Amino acid sequence: MKRLFIAIAAAVSAILAGVVGVAQGQEAVTQIVTPPSKITICHKTGSESNPWRRVVISSRAMTNPKSQSGRLLRGHLRHTGDAIVAGTAACPSPTATPTPTNAPATKITICHKTGSSANPYRRITVSSRAVTNPNSHAGKVLRGHMGHSGDLILPGAPACPPGSQSGQGIKLTASLQPVAGATGSGSATVTIRPGLSRLCHTLTVSGLTNVTAAHIHRVSTGAIVVPLTTPTTGTSSGCATVDKALLLEIAGVSSAFYVNVHTATYPNGQVQGTLSR
Repeated sequence: MKRLFIAIAAAVSAILAGVVGVAQGQEAVTQIVTPPSKITICHKTGSESNPWRRVVISSRAMTNPKSQSGRLLRGHLRHTGDAIVAGTAACPSPTATPTPTNAPATKITICHKTGSSANPYRRITVSSRAVTNPNSHAGKVLRGHMGHSGDLILPGAPACPPGSQSGQGIKLTASLQPVAGATGSGSATVTIRPGLSRLCHTLTVSGLTNVTAAHIHRVSTGAIVVPLTTPTTGTSSGCATVDKALLLEIAGVSSAFYVNVHTATYPNGQVQGTLSR
């Protein structure tokens, strides 16, 4: 009887020690993550008004690659410009992925969701062979992230979408060079705070007279997207409230935008430069 009492006491002590250990942070708590039941395919169309064709399929497409949905998923995992969302969340900003090409993507960028607003994703790059060789290490990594709600799979993309970084901001710069036949030079610094819908800038130019305007333009169309303070004295700075979606677009693909400073002699712009990080 005495031995039985001692055994029970020891067992209770072990259980209590385990509880205390967890409470004191001495023992990791296993977190159960439920994989999403759906996967969203975002096929990039190339249309500005309707950039995505969205298709939602069962997550069983990952484990049954020979099914119709499995073949559909594999095809889009090789298509540069497409995006695969683990779960049923909305497709990302079109600027998060490159322009579609006929050549299959050779690399796949996995954007693992972190929960941080400043750094929302941890970037992992795998070979596109992970699609055709699912039992390889890269294939297992890819399948694992397609089972994690909120993760993004971006074939052919060089980077993951940026965070809001509402505190320190996202800094972009541009070296302003003269257009053909013109003279002058300059520089631009742009700080974007998407969380605050705010864009601030500093411009410095030299060799220009009768400066009339300054803007951020879209490379593809030349359209003005953000007016800047005119550097009539050679320098200028200022801040403006800008739509958050546009700020995320500029931050995500800065090379799709350029700074242009106009003069009376060159009304279409005398010095300009593409934005970059």
